[in-house]
Amino acid sequence: MHALQYFRQAWSSAHHATSFHIARSLYLSARINILSALWGSIVILWLPADLILLPLDVCERVVVFRVLFGLVLLIIFNISRRSATLKSALQTLYLLILSINLFFICVMWALNLPGQNISIPYGYYLLPVAHIALLSIFPLTIKEAGTLVLITLIASATPFCGIFLIPHSQSSYWFLLMVATAIMMIQLSKLHLMMVMHRQAALDPLTSIYNRGQFLTLAQRVFERCKKDNSPFAIMLIDIDKFKQVNDTWGHSAGDNVLQAFSEFIQNHLRATNLFGRYGGEEFVICIPYTSPEYISLIAERLLNGLAELDITISPLGENINVTASIGISYSEPGDTLFSLIERADVGLYRCKNSGRNCYKIEPLSHSTSEINVIGQVR
Repeated sequence: MHALQYFRQAWSSAHHATSFHIARSLYLSARINILSALWGSIVILWLPADLILLPLDVCERVVVFRVLFGLVLLIIFNISRRSATLKSALQTLYLLILSINLFFICVMWALNLPGQNISIPYGYYLLPVAHIALLSIFPLTIKEAGTLVLITLIASATPFCGIFLIPHSQSSYWFLLMVATAIMMIQLSKLHLMMVMHRQAALDPLTSIYNRGQFLTLAQRVFERCKKDNSPFAIMLIDIDKFKQVNDTWGHSAGDNVLQAFSEFIQNHLRATNLFGRYGGEEFVICIPYTSPEYISLIAERLLNGLAELDITISPLGENINVTASIGISYSEPGDTLFSLIERADVGLYRCKNSGRNCYKIEPLSHSTSEINVIGQVR
């Protein structure tokens, strides 16, 4: 990879593909969920240590902070389960790190540092090192990692922590900086490795969108999340009309150009929360969560109208063609599975082809399994 391109991707997520945004958002949300639950448990389980190590008046204040912090972590745990985009996942991560460091500042204030018996709270004073070390589980860009590390460094340098008044704390602060630098390198390595693996295992090599296996894996997670939250969920199955004629008339190279232009067009007209993949050949599939059925129809109409006006270059001489598509749609209903939704969308797609193509059909749950099987045999 070119050095400049690598630096851009390492610096900011603005240079990442939409499909990678979705994959990373799911990865981050899962780990935020685990970290908030784990840290919340540790905070509560540490209460007996407070009772043993701290004077009673100090312990009372620390216990109050621990209970409040535990409640905040519970809220973050619930928020992380609903994070559907990279932006929301990162915002939840920032909230988690902010709350952890705010708790640290409150504990340092309660311990009255600098003060007496520094040896007792010294273990508490090393909390920022643990905060930064925990960040190593996240694949982050330089901007994201730098922001999170900066939050911890600022919290560690507050007057409450005595960083300017305790002689040994200066060396501790430099140690914290070295740990932060090492952790940022680990995060960048994780990010780079995730990007390489994402390209190799998750993306269709021709269109650079999700391949069938990766799409089904991610769509299943989103479907289960929507089912748990009782949120709307829809599947669109899209087929390029008469694609075989394109290959037969202009050759397979022209067909590849059509598939690439078609994929780019669809991807540019979808939300960040949507999943888009190549289902096979000239057939594509879209997963649309958290969107009302009325708006799904508008999306289908917009895609069909825009696609009909799209000029696709199929030769080095600049020759252009236009293609149309047929769209089968299904909405999630009680008792549905991801497979049944795709099957119903396939029935809708079949109806589109029988209706002259270049249209969309919504397939309700009323179609029986036997009807779907009959259509499958006809095809």
